Amino acid sequence: MKILLKKILKNNTIKNGMWLYVLQMFNTVIPFLTLPYITRILGADQYGVFSAALNLIGYFQVIVEYGFNLLGSRKVALLNKKEEMSELYTKIFLARLILSAISLSLLVIVVLLTGVSQLQFYCMLILFFMVIGTGIQQVWLFQGLESMKFITVLTVIIRTIFTILIFILIKNSSQVLMYSFLYSISFFLLGLISMFIANNNLNIKFVKIKASSVYDILKEGWILFTTSAMTKIFTGIGITILQYTSTNAIVGSYTAIQKIPQMLVMLFFPLSQAIYPYLSKIFQNSFEEGLFKLKRITKSVMLLFICMGLVLILFRRPIVLLLYGSEYIKYVNILIPLVLWLLFSIFNNFLGTQFLVATGNVRRYSNAFKIGIVAMVSSNLILGYFFDIYGIAFAAMLGEFILTISLWKQVNEVIMLKGDFHEKN
Repeated sequence: MKILLKKILKNNTIKNGMWLYVLQMFNTVIPFLTLPYITRILGADQYGVFSAALNLIGYFQVIVEYGFNLLGSRKVALLNKKEEMSELYTKIFLARLILSAISLSLLVIVVLLTGVSQLQFYCMLILFFMVIGTGIQQVWLFQGLESMKFITVLTVIIRTIFTILIFILIKNSSQVLMYSFLYSISFFLLGLISMFIANNNLNIKFVKIKASSVYDILKEGWILFTTSAMTKIFTGIGITILQYTSTNAIVGSYTAIQKIPQMLVMLFFPLSQAIYPYLSKIFQNSFEEGLFKLKRITKSVMLLFICMGLVLILFRRPIVLLLYGSEYIKYVNILIPLVLWLLFSIFNNFLGTQFLVATGNVRRYSNAFKIGIVAMVSSNLILGYFFDIYGIAFAAMLGEFILTISLWKQVNEVIMLKGDFHEKN
């Protein structure tokens, strides 16, 4: 048993996965610790103002991220020379710098066209530190190099400091701008630190590159970006619609309750990041072995999350009351469709990222998402209009279910094509 444990701990993929899991677990636990306090201090109305601003900023984060976390980590995992890594590092950094400038311009346009409140506009400007932080963070590099230790430890330290400051400084509902600053500034600081580590500890430097190479990396990441953008629409379209059709209090209530299944998705996310490069390598060597391992992992993970989902549904009322207080309890039943959304979402990750993307079928993945996004947007618009917060919650589940069907079809087609290929050879 000890020998087996030593072998497991010496495995770089497993160690990297453990550090990724610690990082994501911490990023999940921290908001979970502050959320019960903040939802009570700010109240549903002011928390709704913050949530609506954060939701819109999330779209710009996706633009700047541009799918480079998957594309970059996969490329790094296949590179051996520092010079090649430095070139990739420079290309992605410059691409994200351009995307950050575009995002800031789009933010101003959105504010002018939609006429958001002055308070919400200030929240968005402060929260834009998250977008800049995303642009300069190099998590994709550490993930690809399977060297997550430094960034994980520093994230824990910085996020802990700002979490303590939230409890110390935020005392009433008028401090939503202060909360926005404390929430977002850690992203910016971590971005700066990750650049420092990349340059000094990993010896990855900025190098001279052609302008055309930045265009090439943007072109290469386009499909993954559109998929990431559609994923954000999947998770954020409901709040966006409620922002313009309902009250701040309802936006705050929906966002708070939605956070419960979202936190479980965040717990799954580091596992997804850890096994993605692992499965990519296996699929590259043997399709059959990759498919076998993927099925085994999927069964174990889905069983675990189904059990957790049942607990959330059965005890939804005391859970919401304990976390947020009586102001949010009247909308507790939206947790039922949101838990189903959670389960479909995790299963779709195995079908999409862990199979279609890992086997190089990115275009099929994107095509499936296009179908799902149409279903998600249309169902949110229709159900949200007629049934308000309950319609939005059900639309989230329905859109994810339709995506499951679409991805399942693409996966089966790939498996059949591989089977035909082996029969002919």
